[in-house]
Order: sequence, then structure tokens, then C-alpha cells
Amino acid sequence: MQRLRAACLLACLACGTTVACSDYGSSSSSASSSSASSSGPAAVCSSIVKLQGSVAALQKVPVREQGVAAVQDAFASVRSDAAQVVTDAQSQFSTQADGLSAAVSAVQTAVGQAQAGPTAGSLQAVVGSIGALVDDVTAFAGDVSSTC
Repeated sequence: MQRLRAACLLACLACGTTVACSDYGSSSSSASSSSASSSGPAAVCSSIVKLQGSVAALQKVPVREQGVAAVQDAFASVRSDAAQVVTDAQSQFSTQADGLSAAVSAVQTAVGQAQAGPTAGSLQAVVGSIGALVDDVTAFAGDVSSTC
């Protein structure tokens, strides 16, 4: 059931990326750097698209086969990309940025607990926190889409 939910969320996330930033066609690789945070909406659009990609990669990690360490590796990219989104969006979308930070912290906590004691419950908490993060990123992308 969780794999089906993850697949559905991934499909929604992919659609959200296409719809949310379909008018935003050309981003440079420097658009997501810290120095680009002063460029406003373009930086937010670029960084949210990058975050959506890293979240999609995180969802694809087969936890049962590869374990929590594989989630931790994929989550490192999400953490970095989320930090950039928060930096780029803080002035315009502070409420959403704070929510994103909280969702990232929840995943970090769940992953840490699962690494310390991998049980069915702790792994379920990882899956649940990733699902909540996906929901937050999808909602954030929807909010940002009007500026892209």
C-alpha cells in the first residue's frame, strides 16, 4: 500500500513540476546558488524544481532492500535543496518556508530514529515523514507557481 501511495505521490509531484513551472523555461545552473537568492522569483522557481527532483529521487529509494542508510544518502540532497528553497523563498513565502523546514526536520528525526533502532514502526515513521514532505513540497510548488 505504501509503494502505491509513493507511486501516486511521485506522479502528482511530476505533474506539479510540469504545471508549476511550465512557463519557466530557461534556468541557469547558477540560479540555485546562494548568490542567486537576491534574484527573487527566478531563484525560487529554480530551487523548488531542483527540490522536487531530489524529493522524487528520495521516494524511489527501496528502503526494504537498501536500508535506512540509502534513505540518508538520498535525503542529503533533499536537505541541501530544501535549505536553498528556504533561502530563496524566505522573503515572499516565509510561512511555507518555515513549514518546509519543519517537514525536513521531521524526516531527519525519523531517519535518525530508524538508524538507531530499525523496527517496522521506525521505518513506517520514515515513510510517513517522507510522504508529508512530498505533500509540503507539492503545496509549496503550487504556491510558488504564480511567480514562475
